[in-house]
This record gives sequence, C-alpha cells and structure tokens, in this order.
Amino acid sequence: MIVFLIGFMGSGKSFYAKGLSEYLHVPFVDLDQFIEENQDISISEIFEKLGEPSFRALESAAIKQVYGDLMARTTETQEKNHILGIISCGGGTPCFNDNMEWMNAHGLTIWINPSEDIILERLLKEKKTRPLIASLSDDALKGFIHQKLLERKPTYEKSTSVITHHNTTIDEFVNTIQHAKNLF
Repeated sequence: MIVFLIGFMGSGKSFYAKGLSEYLHVPFVDLDQFIEENQDISISEIFEKLGEPSFRALESAAIKQVYGDLMARTTETQEKNHILGIISCGGGTPCFNDNMEWMNAHGLTIWINPSEDIILERLLKEKKTRPLIASLSDDALKGFIHQKLLERKPTYEKSTSVITHHNTTIDEFVNTIQHAKNLF
C-alpha cells in the first residue's frame, strides 16, 4: 500500500514524508521533485511555458508512474496493507483530473491540515523560495491561503485521515496511519 500525503503548501508534507520514510524504512517521493527531474525543468517554468493544464496533466501521469514504481517492489510474501512507500503530493494534486478519487482507490490519503496561521507563518519564511507566492505582500498571502484552502477543502476532506496538530510526532503520525489502514 502507498500513503499519499496531501495538503496545502507549507503544511509539512515533505517533512513528514522524510520522517515516515526513515521510520518505516520505505522510500518516499516528492511528486514535484519527481516531475522536475523527469521534465528537466522547474515547476514554475512548466507553469510559465506550458500553462497550468499541461502541468496538471504531467502531475496526474507522474503520480500513477510513481505509484507503479513503488508497487513494483511488492513481493508475494508482503501483506496487502504493508506500506511500500510514501508520496508527498503537491498542494493542488488531489484537486485535478480525479486524482483524489484515484489516490483513495489505490492507497491511504492523509491530509496534513495545520491552521491557516501556521501555514502563513511557515510560508512567510519561505516566500522567496516559492515562485507562486514570492511576489505577494504579507496581507495578500494571507488572503491567498484562505481563498485556496476554501476552494480545496471539499477535495481535501475526502482523504482517508487528517492530521490537524502542527507538532504531530512521527510516532503519532504512524498511529494515524495504522488506524487508517484498519479502515482501508
């Protein structure tokens, strides 16, 4: 089984993917990094040169390719619900091309959902490294976060499980996965 981590930018998906990967001794893939490496171009350049619809098509194909690569590691002796890998998705990944439905049908989806204030605090520190928000004023960033979360919430809410505490430990996260696996 594959665990898909979803949530808004700055929610902690990459942080938890790395921690879970080490704790569970399974590989993790950051979907945006995978796309950049395979396309030999940055995500912001893809948006600029090809547009969002082309990026979303690449993203949908990439998640299925990464899933297939991770599932190929399965042996006949592994249980159906043995975790084979972690995929850290981009913030918009679940919201396009029926990706959320596909991920729910093929693994566990965990929405990392800290408060808007925590996301804002994190993104203010990272603005320069995130092209989509680099030019926004602090007030505009706050509004951007609020609006995008409102738009994406109905999709995010379809996740198998939710992490809301912004200081969740890896042990607590693993317990959430174990509980979700029992529902799967």
